[in-house]
Amino acid sequence: MKISIRYKILISFSFVFFTAMAAVIYFSAEIVSSNNEVIIKNEMIETRKNLDIYLKQYFTMNNLEPTKSAFKVEALNIANDLSYKTGSKVALYSMEGENLSDQSFDNRKSKSKDSEIIKALNGKTYYTINKENDKVIAYLNYSVSLRNQDIGILRYSRDYSELYESGDHLIAMIKLTSIIIFFVILVVAFMISKHITRPITELTMISKEISKGDLDVNININTNDEIGQLGKSFLLMIQQIKSQITTIQDDRDKLKKLENHRKRFFDNVTHELKTPITTITGYAEIIKDNGFNDKEFFEKGINNIISEGERLHRMVVDLLEYSKGTSTDFKYEFQYIDLSQLLRNVCEGMRAKAQKYNILIRCTFEDGIEIIGDEDKLKQVFINIIDNSIKYGKVNSEIWIRAAYNRDHNNSDITVEIEDSGEGISSEELKNIFEPFYRVNKKSSREKGSNGLGLAIVKAIMNKHNADIFMHSTIGAGTKVTLVFKNLENFAEINNAKDSL
Repeated sequence: MKISIRYKILISFSFVFFTAMAAVIYFSAEIVSSNNEVIIKNEMIETRKNLDIYLKQYFTMNNLEPTKSAFKVEALNIANDLSYKTGSKVALYSMEGENLSDQSFDNRKSKSKDSEIIKALNGKTYYTINKENDKVIAYLNYSVSLRNQDIGILRYSRDYSELYESGDHLIAMIKLTSIIIFFVILVVAFMISKHITRPITELTMISKEISKGDLDVNININTNDEIGQLGKSFLLMIQQIKSQITTIQDDRDKLKKLENHRKRFFDNVTHELKTPITTITGYAEIIKDNGFNDKEFFEKGINNIISEGERLHRMVVDLLEYSKGTSTDFKYEFQYIDLSQLLRNVCEGMRAKAQKYNILIRCTFEDGIEIIGDEDKLKQVFINIIDNSIKYGKVNSEIWIRAAYNRDHNNSDITVEIEDSGEGISSEELKNIFEPFYRVNKKSSREKGSNGLGLAIVKAIMNKHNADIFMHSTIGAGTKVTLVFKNLENFAEINNAKDSL
């Protein structure tokens, strides 16, 4: 049979208190009984002293010699006098055990009385406590010795029923009080167990709901004790479970997205590689079939084969660069770089190409700007972006290249801006501008051969540098590319950065 924790607590409280009360009653009874015996013992000792004093005075005042015969003759008078003075019965016996005074003692025929007399005859002082007819009687027996001579036996009795009745009354009150307290404790224990187990019961019901998959539960436990802490921990656990589920769902969605991305990437690679290979194969087969008879077609075919071969080579090189940029195994050579000098060199190198279209490259940046990075890869980033600005920029326009520390809000990040005055890119195209093989309208480019991997490679390199890249464009006005590099302190967190320095 299943017993709830509430009743287990109640039974435990009841058992502990019942055991404690039983122990209290038992030891109280023992203490009362022991105290009664101590009181009786002390009174017996004091009584014997008083009786001895009286006997000495009696023989002295009556000019009697304390002998056995005198004791025997005066026994009745002595017993009556002592009984009157003490308020209890006193009986005298001869050394042979003969009752010399009160015969009512002889009505108590028992082995205990005989043994008491025998012990007194042997010169011992002995007292007993006996219950007789709902009364408690104490008997004192000892041999009377005067002038170093045993002349008889004195037997003294006293009723202590009232003393024991008061003790019994005390024990009865303790029992009654214990019973009342027991029931009060029982009620209090029930209320406490109910109060303690209510949150546990609530948590049990909530755990059942959670096991069914319902995590939208509410826990109302407003205590500051261990139960309250348990409720808070339980709520925190639910939140962590929900967070983990959300993370798992996000990871699942990311995996699906990554899988779709990989499929799209594979399809694009297949398509892009197929075009030049098809062209090369087609011209090669025609040349094989026709030989060198048609020199004009032969020249055209060879030129197309060479052109498509070069495009295929560029595509393979770009794919390798993109693979390096996105691979977690490929290590960059990070070191301190003078960004100002790097940009100055790139600008000088690109001015020759820009002059063909009468495009002016203007550079404005501070000297001595330093970052941590791979110099060759960053040079590739700047060349790629500036090259795009030249390809898609307007003739007789300008390209601005700016670099400076971004000191807004106490931030020392480094911002590089490359801005042109080209035709611009639509907002829809900007969403996918960094995707592999994505190209804007080819008609706007004055050069052929782009395979759509340039900006994807740029994005991958920026990610490796723990840097951000943003592109803002307005149709008919131009495009601005913003690159944000972390300051030296934050940037040192990049993988292997410290080891490379």
